[in-house]
Amino acid sequence: MDYTLGTVVEACIQHQVASRSSHVDPIHATAHFLCATNTGIGDIQIKLVKIGKTFTNLQAELVQKKALKVTVHLIFGDLSPQPSAAIQRTLVSPSAYARRLPLYCHPSAAALSEPRPEYTFKSQLRWSVDRAIASRNHLDSPTRTSSETVGGGGTEWGAWCELSNEGGTPRISAIPFFGDIAMNLPVLLPESKPGHIKSFWFPTIVMTIESKSKIPSVDFSDCTVGVYSESRFLHDPQARHHTRVEVWSAPSCIGQGTVEERWRDKQYCIAVVGQMALMLPIELNFKEGMKDRTKL
Repeated sequence: MDYTLGTVVEACIQHQVASRSSHVDPIHATAHFLCATNTGIGDIQIKLVKIGKTFTNLQAELVQKKALKVTVHLIFGDLSPQPSAAIQRTLVSPSAYARRLPLYCHPSAAALSEPRPEYTFKSQLRWSVDRAIASRNHLDSPTRTSSETVGGGGTEWGAWCELSNEGGTPRISAIPFFGDIAMNLPVLLPESKPGHIKSFWFPTIVMTIESKSKIPSVDFSDCTVGVYSESRFLHDPQARHHTRVEVWSAPSCIGQGTVEERWRDKQYCIAVVGQMALMLPIELNFKEGMKDRTKL
């Protein structure tokens, strides 16, 4: 689903560029996945909803074999840095209210982790999982809750992620991919055995993306991002769960660079991704694939 949404976003970006609009940056996207997409060609239909002074609204639909698979509402604008205003309306360092990079380790000191074996794209992905964040999911972690706890609960995950040379420099349309590779709550639960989890499918039902800024190219890594996720709820029906993912800039590639003073304060959030997904038996995924083959 992440690749599908990325393709739709890229098509809309190209549409905005071709129309010579001043709004060429996706600011927000909400995608509803109506049914599973299939490997192969599809038709992306783009409709202009509104052009305003600040934003342009688009509606995009992905159709395969005459069936509507995905519908997306997008808001486009301009993410270029704005001139300094007399009144500061943004929360950035050194403000005590500003959100800081949630990863602990500098990429230069990060050790590579093995991607999940079921990832078919693992040859094009390198990552280093943040062990300090992962430790919060242990049953004996002080972050576990009790009858006296206020708030808390759920799971967290973080990692430096980068595309290999074959993957190239990521575009803003790659944000759905980075937002989707974060480990979800069912996988992170201590009782989740690897063999048991492999028997399940986690279809995305709704995904939202809010772009905070352009993907950096100067003084930052051009192929690496920081990914932090948190998931607090797991409910019926179908083990419905929501994951919130932050995608951050990176000071260097994994295993490269040097630690500079206040390096963490210089990083900024590129996008925030929200995902509502289900947990279904993997056999349902196989059945959908077989249906697709029989229609060819």
